[in-house]
Amino acid sequence: MAQVSLSSILNQNKLTGDNFTDWKMNLLIVLSFEKHKYVLEKYCPPVPKENASSAESMTFDNWVNSNEIARCYMMASMNSVLQKQHEGYLNTRDIMHNVDDMFGGQSVLDH
Repeated sequence: MAQVSLSSILNQNKLTGDNFTDWKMNLLIVLSFEKHKYVLEKYCPPVPKENASSAESMTFDNWVNSNEIARCYMMASMNSVLQKQHEGYLNTRDIMHNVDDMFGGQSVLDH
């Protein structure tokens, strides 16, 4: 039996507006499984200074990487109209807040 990627549920259920609650639940499942959900819950750490510790640099780099992965999942799982509306958004928190506002969903950060 072929292994199916968990993220395939996002491809099969693209956000159109009417399915916001299901889309959000599926997105959170995928991001949780892949350990990227925290970018919806935590702000980006400050850009490390030149003399920053390796831990500070790694924390920042990991957040930026996870944010980009989560952003790609979000954008890929939207219909083309919503993709166009959100293409300038770089932060997944901002995308989620905007989509929440558009479709009347409860903010993911309120859970």
